[in-house]
Amino acid sequence: MTSVNVAMLKEKLSYYLKLVRGGQEVVVTSHRHTIARILPVYRPSPEFTEPERQVKELLKLRGVKPRRSLSAVKALLEDRQRR
Repeated sequence: MTSVNVAMLKEKLSYYLKLVRGGQEVVVTSHRHTIARILPVYRPSPEFTEPERQVKELLKLRGVKPRRSLSAVKALLEDRQRR
């Protein structure tokens, strides 16, 4: 973990972004108080799983209601009328 004050971060932003890109965490301070952390963004690969139950079985569950088929515009207009 690297710590840097705001003025130095502004001056050498590219350098600190390279550190973050390399996997390091950068802590930003102002007047000796921690104000932020810059962390690398990791994009996990999406995992798709098959459903465990069929839709017919789910509709039998208590509290599950089938959706009405509405257009997005109609749903928006209904929502606005309720408000």
